[in-house]
Amino acid sequence: MKKVFFPLVVLLAGLLPAFAQMMPDSSVQVVAYWNVGDKYLYQVENIKSNIVHGDTTVVEKSAELLEFEVVSADEEKGYRVKVTSRDSQMSDPAKAAVKEKMIERFGNDVYFFETGPYGEFLRILPVEGPDGQSDALSEEITDAILQQDTTGLDRNALLQMVRQMLQSEVLTASLAGEISPLFAYHGSRLSLKDEYTFEDAVPMPITGGMLKMNGRFWVSQQWTDAYSVVIQMYKEADPEDAKRVITSFLDGMVKSLAGKNATDIPSVEEVYKDARIEIEDFMLEEVHLDTGWPLEWHFTRRSQVEMEGKSQNQLMRRSFTMLFVDGQE
Repeated sequence: MKKVFFPLVVLLAGLLPAFAQMMPDSSVQVVAYWNVGDKYLYQVENIKSNIVHGDTTVVEKSAELLEFEVVSADEEKGYRVKVTSRDSQMSDPAKAAVKEKMIERFGNDVYFFETGPYGEFLRILPVEGPDGQSDALSEEITDAILQQDTTGLDRNALLQMVRQMLQSEVLTASLAGEISPLFAYHGSRLSLKDEYTFEDAVPMPITGGMLKMNGRFWVSQQWTDAYSVVIQMYKEADPEDAKRVITSFLDGMVKSLAGKNATDIPSVEEVYKDARIEIEDFMLEEVHLDTGWPLEWHFTRRSQVEMEGKSQNQLMRRSFTMLFVDGQE
């Protein structure tokens, strides 16, 4: 069973004035200067890689285009932005099948988020679930996954999980997690000389639970100039806390999906009691100072599991790169 659990553990470990300006006191302030009708197109890419004996192998890739359009602007209340997703591509057959079913029913993803007057992220507007279509759609998605998956998942258990994933609050929280990091530093006045520390809590998908991480961020003096500010971030989890949270989560997930066969599966927590799990995140974001729009955002999570003299590393990379502004290159 260790051969089954080992990649699963690694896999899971890898889930705030009108212008921004350089200040005379060697600080920088990230501020949105947006107008109704502004449109920005981003290429979004996700790459998952395994590292074994120094060799890196890409195991999963996905990409999509996201169009951001400002639909309302208020100097006091802030902004509302419409996001449209299209041209999605996924290398994982099961995920591709799910995406295809969603597009068949609802077309391209469209949702909205709101910010404060500086562009600081506030909320994703509630995303409506499939409502009356939920049972039929859940059935279709479940069957699409089972057609691509050969690990013997229990259909009823998988169906219940799919139904939960389609709930409005789950969909909304998922989108917030994807979009909010791009606007995490808006409204902040940051010194070019200081390093800022913080504590974070990363939610486990679907079942809840929090992984605590300690981090720091700073403005890159090397790359920041009058055109744009570059912010870098690093955070890491305590290895023991990482092991506790992730193995507990996986134990519940694996046994839920196993259904009637759950009693035959050993506890993940027991299997990994002597393991060491390391998780660390790296982020780099460049923001255009005159508009406050992110020009690019890059995130990498490195996960490593060490057990019985063996180790497995995985990198999960996610990036946003601006392609067009108002339809112009």
